Amino acid sequence: MTLKSFSGKERRAYVRLERSLPVRIKISANQMSNTYTATTKNISQGGLCLEIYQDTQQLIENLAAADFKVGIDLDILIPKPLSAASATPDWISSRVDWSRKPTTKNPAMLIGLEFDDLTDEARKRIHSYIVEQFVKRYEEPDSDSF
Repeated sequence: MTLKSFSGKERRAYVRLERSLPVRIKISANQMSNTYTATTKNISQGGLCLEIYQDTQQLIENLAAADFKVGIDLDILIPKPLSAASATPDWISSRVDWSRKPTTKNPAMLIGLEFDDLTDEARKRIHSYIVEQFVKRYEEPDSDSF
């Protein structure tokens, strides 16, 4: 796993929402599948950044064996409305774009994931969530509060 170096030019195509959300990720390699829990550092229409504090050495080995493909449980990340809940989780595919190993200064492993082949429904859920969160941030306070 190699790290991309920063050239000083912004590469982001989408605005990032800084948000800590719980998420389950699944890495499948060699007929085995391992599931991890993590927390997002940020999320965008194109991907997300994960912070992982446990099992980082095993995770690094599994990512290398899996050719950098990671499944994300979208139902945990952005829950469906109760009326649309289903019995099986909605996993979306992503690929590892970059990673940073834990350091003494930052004990979390950081992984940048880029969404891969999103369905229209998944894309709409992610987009709606991000827009909803930005709108909440900038809503005007009630006139009664003055």
